[in-house]
Amino acid sequence: MNIFFHRYIEMLFPYSDLLTTSTDYEAVALVFHSERQTGTLISNVYYMKQISLAILKSLPICRVIGVRGFIRGLSILRSMSSLWLSMFGDQKYMHLDMLVVQERYRGQGYVSKIMMPLLAECREKNALCTLETQTPSNLPIYEHHQFRTVKVIPLPNSALEQYCMAFTPDSAE
Repeated sequence: MNIFFHRYIEMLFPYSDLLTTSTDYEAVALVFHSERQTGTLISNVYYMKQISLAILKSLPICRVIGVRGFIRGLSILRSMSSLWLSMFGDQKYMHLDMLVVQERYRGQGYVSKIMMPLLAECREKNALCTLETQTPSNLPIYEHHQFRTVKVIPLPNSALEQYCMAFTPDSAE
């Protein structure tokens, strides 16, 4: 998994901020900024190139999960679309693309240490904050931070569902 996450962060870094709770990295988040992706033909070609490179650089993971596992993983990832974000039109958003808390720090408030400054920035910029999770047990954590589920997408060839959630700054306390 280390290979995958390293390549994923490398691919999205030009459009994102990497947030952490401290230099001990108890929790880490990758936050995509909609205004950093220009949507031009050149930027889209560059983005597709980054995806292709990330896939190629992730091939060593086949030694651990096998070729079939790698292909199945790519298939599931491909179906995890963020196209649902188009429902917000041209509204500026910050997308919480990844949030990881080291196992030994879970349940100690580290999610809040990431979320509070992120949501404060969203309020300041009047930007939505969006995210997707495939883990139903994560829903109460995000709901605690005033995210609401706006769409549930079943993932093909999988028992997983993608829960699409949004935080709207003007509906926050």
